[in-house]
Order: sequence, then C-alpha cells, then structure tokens
Amino acid sequence: MSFVLQPWVAHVGMKMQSIMISGLRAPDVKTSGVKKCVRWMRAAVQIDADPGKQSYMQTVQIDEDLINLAIDELEYLPCHYVHHLADAMAVVAYHHPDQAVRHWAYRLHYLVAEEIFHFQPETKEMFLIRHRDKPAAALAAAVAPSGEMSEWRT
Repeated sequence: MSFVLQPWVAHVGMKMQSIMISGLRAPDVKTSGVKKCVRWMRAAVQIDADPGKQSYMQTVQIDEDLINLAIDELEYLPCHYVHHLADAMAVVAYHHPDQAVRHWAYRLHYLVAEEIFHFQPETKEMFLIRHRDKPAAALAAAVAPSGEMSEWRT
C-alpha cells in the first residue's frame, strides 16, 4: 500500500504527525502569503498523489518576502488556526531531513511566536516534550465503553 506522506514522517511521533497534518489546510479566507506557505509545507511533507493538478501542492519558492507577507496576513486570522500552523511548521523544522526546509519552517514558526503572539518561542526540547506521544499506560486508561481497547489505540 502506498502512503501520501513522505518517508521521514514515519519517524515522527504520532502526536506530532497529527499536529503537522492539521496544519496542511489553508485558512478558509482568501490569503496569498499564507496559502503559498501552506502549499510549500505540503510539498515538504507529502508525496503528490495527483501531479497533473497543480493547485493543492503547487511548487512554491519560499523566501523572507513570502514569510513576511504570510506574517502580515496571519495577524488577522483566528488565533486557533495560526497556532496550528505554527506548531505544524515546528514539526517540519525539527524533523525534516533537508536543512533548507528546516530553516524556512523554523523561520515562520519563530516569527508567529515572536511577532504575532509576542512570546519567546519555546526551545526545541520543550516543544518535543510537550508534544511527545503519551505512554502506553495513559493510552490503556482510554478504554472503549465496552472495557476493551479500540483497535486503533493498541
């Protein structure tokens, strides 16, 4: 069976995979910079399942100007969306095998924290701890109503 995610994603914890996947959707309002940054991230984490159609995973050249445009647009988007996008970029920044991809993903993640939320970005170590998979004992406590573990949780 084929998978749409690039092979490196399999080495990332399930919680971080979920965070990253949630960031692959562009906002529901018209944007230019944010949409292009999301398309750039899609190309960095997915395998194009329909290369003949170039809208969802359009090849985008990312640079400082594009990131600054995205930051300007993110200022006016819902906080919940912006946070998901920033955390998705952090997952890419900390795990992608290509240094250039890691650089640009971290740049956007950092600027969202600093410029939009006015926070000092957490360290990589803190991010990885905060988004680690739950231990098996915690998952075992999440049983189905019948008292049995759901198949997907084992």
